[in-house]
Amino acid sequence: MAGLYLHIPFCKSKCVYCGFYSTVNQKDMDKYVRFLTKEMALRSRETNGGTIKTVYFGGGTPSLLQISQLQQITTAIKQHFSIEENAEMTIEANPEQLTKDYCLNLKTLGFNRISIGIQSFHDEILQFLG
Repeated sequence: MAGLYLHIPFCKSKCVYCGFYSTVNQKDMDKYVRFLTKEMALRSRETNGGTIKTVYFGGGTPSLLQISQLQQITTAIKQHFSIEENAEMTIEANPEQLTKDYCLNLKTLGFNRISIGIQSFHDEILQFLG
């Protein structure tokens, strides 16, 4: 099964327990999106014409991206890869970013799954984690 993982490295804050590359510097988000779409064009041949069955936006916190930025990325995915008709398309998100409008826009872009980042429901544990 072919899948596509897109690492979106931007976060509101750096969690001490996180082992993934991330940055709190969000000023380069537009530049990152531009380069990510260029990278997809370069890498599209690596699937050897295979169909992509899953698309996963991980991070970082991909839901920090504006809908317009996500639209640029999803347009590039559709342009450069063959995506299965009922492919699972997931985005990692923090609950505070999931407004009704944001979720409706995600659905319009083709997202059909949200992975919600909840480290704990207990305030004292959240404080400990930073």
